[in-house]
Amino acid sequence: MKKRKGFTMVELMVVIIIMAILGLAIMPALMGSSEKAKYSRAWSDLNAISNAFTAFYGNKGNLPTIGPTTASNLSAAIPDADKDLFQSFLGTPLANLKDPWGGQYQVAGNWNSATGKGHIIVYVTGGTTDTASFGGSGEGAISVSARTDPYNDSMPMAKLIINVN
Repeated sequence: MKKRKGFTMVELMVVIIIMAILGLAIMPALMGSSEKAKYSRAWSDLNAISNAFTAFYGNKGNLPTIGPTTASNLSAAIPDADKDLFQSFLGTPLANLKDPWGGQYQVAGNWNSATGKGHIIVYVTGGTTDTASFGGSGEGAISVSARTDPYNDSMPMAKLIINVN
């Protein structure tokens, strides 16, 4: 009798079943990492926006007037006269800048370019929200409802850009 080389059908089926079980066991872990990556990207974008405001301030010696304590999307908050400079520091057109969930980054503040004082906050909306408050409890305090980051001690996804009293 000749001896055949290769695998039997039963051996192949056992290997396929084992691979399927391992794949199903790994799937939940992979699904959670894509959501973590969204939160990580949003924090990275908030830092980039903060750095763009800082560079803008360093270049012009002031910031665009934002306020009084009104929230709007970042693109609408930056005046047209300042958009090109701000976008050059940001590295992307404001119209293209969206959070990982498809919304616009929001900005609120009470920045007065005449006095060079106030606060500016940039934040992410949507999902489960929490209140982020900056500037104390007196005049000029700002509170926004920002998306809660479940992977970062349930912090609201908000970043204080500037705080000058």
